Amino acid sequence: MQKTRCSKRTDMHTVSRKHFGSDMQVASNGISEVVLHSVFVIDTKGYFVSWSDSFPQKAAVKLRRRKDRINVIDKMIYHADQPLIKEKLVSVLTNGCGETAEARVLFQGEQELRWFMMTGRRIMIEGNPFVICMILDITARKREEDNLIQTADKFRSIAEHLDGVAFTVDANSILSYVSPDSENMFGFMPDEMTGKSFAGFLEDENEISGTLDAIRNTGTNHLPAPILELHFRRKNGSLFWGELHLQYVAGKGNPIIIGLLHDVTARKGLEFHSLFRNSLFDQADSCSIEELLQVTLHEAERLTESAIGFCYFLNDDMGEHALQVVSGNLDKQMGDEEGDGAPGLLNQVELFVEALRAQSSVIHNECSCVESIINRPDIHSKFRRTLVVPIFKGEMVTAIIGVGGKSSNYDKYDECVVKSFADLARDLVIRKRAEKSEKNVLASLIQAQKMAFVGSFIKRMGCNYSHMLDSILVNVKMALEHQPLSTSLVNNLKDILESTCSYADMMGQLLTFARSGAVMPIVLELNILVEDKLSALRELIGQNISLVWIPDRQNTLVKIDPSQIDQLLAILCFNARDAIAGNGQITIGSSRISIDQQDCAADHPFLLPGSYVSLAVTDNGIGIEKKNLPHIFEPFFTARDAGKAMGLGLSIAYGIAKQNQGYIDCQTEWGKGSTFTLYLPKYIGDSYFSEDPLLSPSLELKETILLVEDEPDTLNLYKRMLEKTGYTVHAFDTSDEAVRFANEYQGTIDLLLVDTVLAEMNGCDLSKQLMAIFPKLKTLFMSGSDSIITARNGLLGQEFGVSIIRKPFLSNELSVKINALLSSAAVVH
Repeated sequence: MQKTRCSKRTDMHTVSRKHFGSDMQVASNGISEVVLHSVFVIDTKGYFVSWSDSFPQKAAVKLRRRKDRINVIDKMIYHADQPLIKEKLVSVLTNGCGETAEARVLFQGEQELRWFMMTGRRIMIEGNPFVICMILDITARKREEDNLIQTADKFRSIAEHLDGVAFTVDANSILSYVSPDSENMFGFMPDEMTGKSFAGFLEDENEISGTLDAIRNTGTNHLPAPILELHFRRKNGSLFWGELHLQYVAGKGNPIIIGLLHDVTARKGLEFHSLFRNSLFDQADSCSIEELLQVTLHEAERLTESAIGFCYFLNDDMGEHALQVVSGNLDKQMGDEEGDGAPGLLNQVELFVEALRAQSSVIHNECSCVESIINRPDIHSKFRRTLVVPIFKGEMVTAIIGVGGKSSNYDKYDECVVKSFADLARDLVIRKRAEKSEKNVLASLIQAQKMAFVGSFIKRMGCNYSHMLDSILVNVKMALEHQPLSTSLVNNLKDILESTCSYADMMGQLLTFARSGAVMPIVLELNILVEDKLSALRELIGQNISLVWIPDRQNTLVKIDPSQIDQLLAILCFNARDAIAGNGQITIGSSRISIDQQDCAADHPFLLPGSYVSLAVTDNGIGIEKKNLPHIFEPFFTARDAGKAMGLGLSIAYGIAKQNQGYIDCQTEWGKGSTFTLYLPKYIGDSYFSEDPLLSPSLELKETILLVEDEPDTLNLYKRMLEKTGYTVHAFDTSDEAVRFANEYQGTIDLLLVDTVLAEMNGCDLSKQLMAIFPKLKTLFMSGSDSIITARNGLLGQEFGVSIIRKPFLSNELSVKINALLSSAAVVH
């Protein structure tokens, strides 16, 4: 047994020596030293057969003798890598070709595994297969590779979590890496983009060559990489703006370009919107609201790739017709022969109802009810996809703006775009209306200042001229009473009297405009007063013009002199009649309105906030030219032919309105007619009569008269007339002196003869004060105004102990008036 074993070892040694003699060993060691590799030979089972001298020094086993039987795979290769090495060994022995593998090896005295690259090839010696192996320590390289892999993984993780798409391209713009966010930004998976040209994802492929050239030049010159903004196309065909950050990396071999792409569509949209907004507001001064909104709709169409656009204001704060604007594309497609098809059809579209009900944006990407809503087969497709956005004023929806006809579905981006244009449309309308209101206020202010100046001038000068005319009239009338007079002198005096009366009447109208005329306001029902006047107005306007009366159903109490309403209606109906050529219609209407602070600023700058009763006179005549409108309330302004009108009617109406804390306004359109609207403060109360004490005539006949007239010449003239008639007269030129006298007077004053307009107070107030002292006092007012003389319904009649006489008057006229008043019944208190 022992011999046998020795024989076997001898055979093994013999084979070893036979196969690998001393010469072979020397050659092997020399080669190993030259190529820095360790070389060994193993048999088909993986056992060592021979090795170079450098190998045992590094191995994990001690190979003291070549006859030692050690398996290289089991003793040296890390167990996890053994299957790979065994597989490679079988492949080498079976196929006869060389194989290379990398495996971990444990070295003697070391705790850490080291990496070796093993290359093996089959050799045949005396017909027996062996494998000669050459190993190279690649531990340092593998460590570098691991570090590179870790670094790559780290940067890949960073790239995958960036806000945007990270990518790399070669010099030919071929994508070699794309981060996963490409699915969100482009709609493509990374592998769908890798290997394709970066230029293929641009909307304009011609942009890429110049872009990459600029990047290469930047890298060559070591300049900071530029930031580019380009238009890209998604997988679904939609477009978006991308901000591109690129860096040129030269490196070894082929250079690459590293890129980071951000979706900046929203930001670019805001930039475009801001530029468009500024441009639009620059045009605001020279364009109408409709033109500006149409430009806005066109831009909304362009940015959302829509075919149509529309804007519809549901109610109008300016009191105008509802504003409807459609884009040029929709107007062309929907317009009819009359050119108003689009707005007419827009009224019938019920697609807006959902947005109004929800008070939020509504997207219809496939509306199947279009045929039943719009009876126009030619434009059904334009409304199958619609995006409608409401426009708010506070919490109330005041308008809608929308687009339609997009080739693809509307999305949230489109909604944001249209919302921004909704805000723009709202701001446009607010700005234009504010500008209009400001212009109206400024024009009204200038007009009011001018009218106030004219009124002040007339008031100062008119009173003096009125007194002089009264003096002339009285003296002429008194001269005519003297007898005998020659016929020629009588004729001359009558001519003077006629001319003076005409000028006195004109001066009275001017004083009414200047709000200097005496008035006796009472609380009355405007509707009743107007209805009582309708018959007279129909006679005034003639049979070829119909008169329509549309009263407010509620009470229309105002406090005003009734004669002023008569005068206003006569003036306005007279002007309306002259504006109508041939047959026509005049409409008189009353209504109650409430005006707040905003309304005052916008449309009624000279009215205080509160409740008003309006009286409007509308005609369908020729209207008023725009150039004449600012001047219609000025005294002596007229658009009629010379000699046909004095131009005082509307100025009187203006004066009456201002005298009663109201306002008169004119809305007109040349060729279509005019509407004059009088605004009077609504009376808060339930009495139809003044709070003034009711006057009733006195039963006693007295002949003591208190005369008050602030013009000295006229005062003396009237005093002489009264004294000539036989009355006892106490004359004063101020109301204060008259009151002082009345308080000190011990007797009885039967009648007050007073001018309706005095410096300190009007005649009505003076009469009230004196009646507190003399309860049975009767009053005869003197006035040069027709509006007072024509007071209606007996409200100022003799049965109340009050009467009025028109200035100028003759002595006998005054006597008759006084006797009639003193002979009437006593005042009842």
